[in-house]
Amino acid sequence: MIKVTHISLIFSMLLSQGQNCLASGARDFYNYELKDGYTVVYRGQTNDLYRRKGEHLRDGKEFTHMKKIGNAKTLEGALKAEKESLKTYRKSHGGQNPKYNKTDHG
Repeated sequence: MIKVTHISLIFSMLLSQGQNCLASGARDFYNYELKDGYTVVYRGQTNDLYRRKGEHLRDGKEFTHMKKIGNAKTLEGALKAEKESLKTYRKSHGGQNPKYNKTDHG
């Protein structure tokens, strides 16, 4: 099983959407969370919710559903929202990230 790091995922998204993805201002990224029942187990961002759900399943993450959070954003906006969302989560969960988030930024 191949593990995809956060940086390589962003790099592949940039390549697939053109080199000026960040500068274009396109709002085609979404924030989401994976939940196992009522428990949040992962928070992230993507430009393709269906593809990303499949990647999480192939990686062996256990969850009952994926929930889209908010409206479409630019990549920069989605990354910022993800970081803030994790910061808020940690404040109410004893400084801990959701089960599958490994770093403070995703």
